Amino acid sequence: MKAMYPGCFDPITNGHLDIIKRGAKLFDEVVVLVIDNRSKSITYTLEDRVKMVEIATKDIPGVKIDTYNGLTTDYIKSNDVDVIIRGVRNLVDYEYESSLLEIYKTQGVNVESVLLCTRSEFAYLSSTVVRQHAQLGGDLSKFVPKEIEPIIKDVYNV
Repeated sequence: MKAMYPGCFDPITNGHLDIIKRGAKLFDEVVVLVIDNRSKSITYTLEDRVKMVEIATKDIPGVKIDTYNGLTTDYIKSNDVDVIIRGVRNLVDYEYESSLLEIYKTQGVNVESVLLCTRSEFAYLSSTVVRQHAQLGGDLSKFVPKEIEPIIKDVYNV
């Protein structure tokens, strides 16, 4: 069964990585779909985000990386995705993800969804937190894999 975990990953965090690892245990293939969303204010280039995801997931069997700059529903339809994986940190995330999944259905997408509850040690973590700490020269060791720290910090020249 083929699953997809879409997101901007600006940058990928240990929380994202935990969801990917757990998804890889559940499904034959997990496509980490790095979205090129021009409507969002993105800090890292698509190339840097893909590079960070590749580095972070290199040792996880069954994980593939792809990019897309259109509607997620179009990607699902054209790539035979069976399941969408989403991480949920709190009630706000749950409500947002639930509404997105309903929107997918209105677009004629026949896909199941798996909402994975974030582990408590990552409940506070977001890409925004990582960017703020990086910009101020903070310690990122609890937030992201150490191998991608230089890429994250480089954008802020710290």
